[in-house]
Amino acid sequence: MSDPQTNLELAAIQAAIAGQDGAFDRLVGQYAPRLRWLIQLRLDPSVLARVSVDDVLQEVLIIVSGQIRTLDVQHEAAFWTWLCRVVEQRLIDVRRRHLQAAARDVRRERRLDGPRPSASFRLADLLCDPGTSPSGQLRSVEQREALAEALAQLPASYREVIVLRILEGLSVSETAEIMNRSANAVSVVLTKAIKRLGMLIASSDPPSDRRPAERP
Repeated sequence: MSDPQTNLELAAIQAAIAGQDGAFDRLVGQYAPRLRWLIQLRLDPSVLARVSVDDVLQEVLIIVSGQIRTLDVQHEAAFWTWLCRVVEQRLIDVRRRHLQAAARDVRRERRLDGPRPSASFRLADLLCDPGTSPSGQLRSVEQREALAEALAQLPASYREVIVLRILEGLSVSETAEIMNRSANAVSVVLTKAIKRLGMLIASSDPPSDRRPAERP
């Protein structure tokens, strides 16, 4: 069964494609928080020192505004993946402009400031719900915060492959191109990354979520 909210989002996408008054602004309101979260997650820390997440998001939205009327979208997930392709291309351009001037010894791992989020989520909720698109799984602010906390504990390659393949919905070939790896290598890394993420999530579940052992 499809997600009713996803159906509403598809209707909003199609309204924006048709050029209905105010439809694009409403669409931006729905997707901008998720896109901003992804951009912040994907930007190299050395680039973050020179360009803001909001600047990149603004560039993405300008491109989307100029191209959305040319789309033919039948599924919300397809629109989300298209948005993510636009994001990835802008990130490539940003890196080209700024990375050469960035410090060479800046660590790739991002430190997340502030308290650890209390939200908990299950791996199955993230990866195995056929009725919810990747973007739908990121609607909740609490879910995004909890996921960012878990991803921050992964090696950079694990974090990147999960974001590209699972959250952005890019193909294996697209992911391989961005990561500069073979398709087989991407599949291997993804398998290891999902396993590691599952272990992290399981270890972070509060005790109340765990079934107590039965007494003899």
